[in-house]
Amino acid sequence: MDHRTRPRAVRAVAAFVVSALTLSPALVACGSDATTGTPDAIDVVTRWSAGNSAAAAQNRVFAAFTAETGIKVNVTEGLETIDDQVENAVAAGRSPDLVIVNLFDKTLGWLDAGVTVPADQYVKDWGLGDKLKPAALNEWRVGGAPGGKLQGLPFSGFSWPLWYNTELLKNAGVDKIPATTDELIAAAGKLRAAGVAPLAVGGNDWTGQKFFYQVAQSYTDAPTMQQVMQKGGYCATPSVLEGIKLFTQLRDAGVFVDNAAGLIADGMYAAYYSGKAAIMPAGSWAYTESTASGTGIDKRTTLGGFPIPSGSTFKKPTAFRGFTGVGFMITKRGAEPGRIDNLRKFITKFYADTTVGDFVKDSGILPPTSGDFASYATNPLLSQSLGLDAGVDYAVLPDVWIGAASDRIVQVLTGAYGKSTPQQICAGLDTATKG
Repeated sequence: MDHRTRPRAVRAVAAFVVSALTLSPALVACGSDATTGTPDAIDVVTRWSAGNSAAAAQNRVFAAFTAETGIKVNVTEGLETIDDQVENAVAAGRSPDLVIVNLFDKTLGWLDAGVTVPADQYVKDWGLGDKLKPAALNEWRVGGAPGGKLQGLPFSGFSWPLWYNTELLKNAGVDKIPATTDELIAAAGKLRAAGVAPLAVGGNDWTGQKFFYQVAQSYTDAPTMQQVMQKGGYCATPSVLEGIKLFTQLRDAGVFVDNAAGLIADGMYAAYYSGKAAIMPAGSWAYTESTASGTGIDKRTTLGGFPIPSGSTFKKPTAFRGFTGVGFMITKRGAEPGRIDNLRKFITKFYADTTVGDFVKDSGILPPTSGDFASYATNPLLSQSLGLDAGVDYAVLPDVWIGAASDRIVQVLTGAYGKSTPQQICAGLDTATKG
């Protein structure tokens, strides 16, 4: 599962909550009127739970919607295992109407499994066709292709650059942000000599997974990388194997923090925010969080891309961006005739320009809708992020392509951040992909 939008404080207790409850009390309640329908209530399970930077903007929409329509929003906060949480509720006959969730891992299979319904017709009927960006819609289609069924409605797009603490770099004698991997290795040596860890990344979770793929595709074109992610062939594709070798070269040269294989996102953020590490790969969801940390790290950070090696497919350092962040997935129950019109009123309220702008301001989303939202980008890192296009090339984000193999792949890549050889890594990824 993608944990990108989970607040770190909530993650610490999520495991206990999941073990204590098969279904949360609100989920047990929701769906109780599935046979009759309740026109004055909507049951929602949301990824944006307490402590998340988007939660406040979301809750303002909930409150305004109820005030305007009289329709109550019954909210269940999504746990760390929100996919299992919802699937258990559906199996127990307690389905919510709507799930606000990432398109990632198990949620990619919800349409085929009958948990959710296609959203193609709703885009047309609800007047969203001219408002939503085609690129955002395509990422939410089955297979990430224009002809695929629409699995939900995208809302929270993101950028995912590398963060560079330019103060630490300068103090260590690194005068500019590295543009090549040779420069990155040299910078890592200077940082270590100055007592600063170079690049922090969670080698034991999703942050390490994404960064590995960013490095591994350094020599590979997008269609080839997509095919390998989806079907395997890591060992048999020379350009991908070369990228894996590059990853181990960086690892063995000391570019990553010590014990990266044992690190998760919490440790990555803590190391970077506290100035113990000079570089990290992190997305736009962390912009407001970094400011709220009170460390001043947002003022010492320059956003950029991952440096490219000689002979790279890319011409500029790479970053990720996409729209597979949080969106709206309508369940079969929510699509029932007595309930879908309430969902129309509810969901379309999120796509009003002022509401999108509110989310840009609060949580740094990359808007999936057309329009100019620059005036809402009050966070200094978000302002930087909006100008990234000129300085980076965008790599293939693995989420949609690796699908349900994600957790198995993380297990393989923990070894990659340890001592695994390129051959061990590619063989493990092939096995994980085939399930």
